[in-house]
Amino acid sequence: MATTLKGGKQRGIALVVALLVLLMVSVLGLSAMRASVFSAKVATGVQSDVMTFEAAENAIVSTYDALTALDNEQLYTAVDGKPAEYCMKSSGIAEGACGSTDAMDVRGLLQAGSFSYLDGFSPIAGSQVSSTGGAGIFVDYRINMLGESEMATYRIENHHLQETLKRGIKPGAEIN
Repeated sequence: MATTLKGGKQRGIALVVALLVLLMVSVLGLSAMRASVFSAKVATGVQSDVMTFEAAENAIVSTYDALTALDNEQLYTAVDGKPAEYCMKSSGIAEGACGSTDAMDVRGLLQAGSFSYLDGFSPIAGSQVSSTGGAGIFVDYRINMLGESEMATYRIENHHLQETLKRGIKPGAEIN
């Protein structure tokens, strides 16, 4: 048998429970939103780091391609005591250091370049070459290439150093 209250006091417990459930759901929603924003920031940072890494590697590959395209005379002139700098631009590689407005991507966020220099040479035994003008010897030039990239917006930099060997002929009079 059901009893009904007529004119009795109402306690309002349902309202309090509903408000507590609403509060808990709101806190969970805010927590999920904060986690989502944090994940987006982490993903952006990782993407930016990968972009600068790839830009530094691209600078090294472009420098290597430029060095391998040189014939013996051009190589000898290129490595004769002075470093070579290249700047990666959206239009391609350019000789010389990057300026403040040079960017690798079309958005202007990423700047990359390379710096290469001769780190000595190793004569190849038994490889002397004689010509009418003088003698030369085959050597392996050790060339260090430093690829650098920067995304100033996120304060991210990458620096990659790679050594390569390039075979060429060096005048015999210059070998001690």
